[in-house]
Amino acid sequence: MQGHNNKTIDMTQGPLLKPLILFILPIVGGSVFQQLYNTVDFLFVGNFLDKTAAAAVGSSSNLIAITVGLFTGISVGCSVVAANAIGANDEYMARKVLHTSVTFGIIGGIVILVLGFFGVPSILRLLNTPESVLPQAIQYIRIYLFSIPMLVFYNMVSGCLRAEGDSRSPFIVLAVCGLLNVVFDALFIVVMGLGVAGAAIATTVTQSLSALFVGVLASRKDRMVRLNIKELGIDSGTLWRILGIGLPTGIQTIVITLSNVIVQYFINGYGDTAVAAFATYFKVENLNWLSIVAFGQAAVTFVGQNMGAGHYRRILKGTITIVALGIASVVCISGLVLLFPNTVFRWFMKDPDVIEIAVKLAMIAFPFYFIYPVLEVLSGAVRAIGRSVLSMVIVIFNMCVLRIALLAMFSGTFHTVESVVVVYPITWATCAVTFIFIFARLMVALKDHAMHNGHPEYWS
Repeated sequence: MQGHNNKTIDMTQGPLLKPLILFILPIVGGSVFQQLYNTVDFLFVGNFLDKTAAAAVGSSSNLIAITVGLFTGISVGCSVVAANAIGANDEYMARKVLHTSVTFGIIGGIVILVLGFFGVPSILRLLNTPESVLPQAIQYIRIYLFSIPMLVFYNMVSGCLRAEGDSRSPFIVLAVCGLLNVVFDALFIVVMGLGVAGAAIATTVTQSLSALFVGVLASRKDRMVRLNIKELGIDSGTLWRILGIGLPTGIQTIVITLSNVIVQYFINGYGDTAVAAFATYFKVENLNWLSIVAFGQAAVTFVGQNMGAGHYRRILKGTITIVALGIASVVCISGLVLLFPNTVFRWFMKDPDVIEIAVKLAMIAFPFYFIYPVLEVLSGAVRAIGRSVLSMVIVIFNMCVLRIALLAMFSGTFHTVESVVVVYPITWATCAVTFIFIFARLMVALKDHAMHNGHPEYWS
């Protein structure tokens, strides 16, 4: 693979461990800074406002995830198709992927903004959001929605940059904007006293800046996949290739988020304190989850490039390496939370009743979090091999259908908040086992394809 930029990492040749670590670390760091957007909002709201405001921001998270989930999935399709093209040294196709996905994403982001702005009150009531929380939740989401077109733009462009092997540029952008978000939260919430509206304004401004900055970096002349405003437009053939991989991933994201909305419905039935406790728990959990997503993104790029280059055996070795690195990362983060739970949860919430419940939830789920990197990395690898629909079916069945069935059974039997969170590690395990089996079968199929079609070098 030919690269024009010393920030890019060629994953199709040479040693595995060092380039993977160099590629993954900026993604993990970027994920942490990206989490600062909503986490810092919640931190300031939880410490400087009240638990009703905290519940408003927390109960908004799933609805926000639904609004962007489809296009987040499509950005995965963009990454896979671009990585395939880059692995095969097809610069023309890689540029078509970038400009088609960006154009489609911006149009879709504007549609989401308009529909979401007017539909938010009805949706929140449908989700059984407590009346005390509703006004602030509506206000927060409506302001936040103005950042959606720029958020989609950022995801599309950064996905193509990572496909090229450049994970540093998106990290730099997220680091700068994540720190700016802290400053704006302090200004709008603490100094100006704008409440949850201040938190939403801070996030909207900084996410818009992140889109601007990543666009500038992607427009540099030394890039193989260079963003050029004059080339923006939709190529139908390229769009269908992107959607063929990305649409199942986006549907998967939405369905899983909807399952979390159903979980939220059960949580809302336990009252304000439980809503705030789960919101606090999920903010801490996201420190783990976003690092895991980074390993999944690395798998998409690594497998995508090597599929394009025809290096099938390297796919097997690299995927196993990424899984091992993901497990090591999760063990470290989970271990720290389990050792110092009260300290960690007090970063986000001062109410002792809320903290007590949140710690109980963490003690149930976090010992099993090491399972999650297995399913996340392997699902990314399966998508990058070209089996996006299969990946979607596996995830939806385990993380949605099975999870909801277990939730209804456990919650109906035990009637406790702990019975809600226990379904998570069970469904992580069933999903991981399924992906191990499927990935093994796909690798056997790739080996057979190489050997039976006169390309033994693909398995060398």
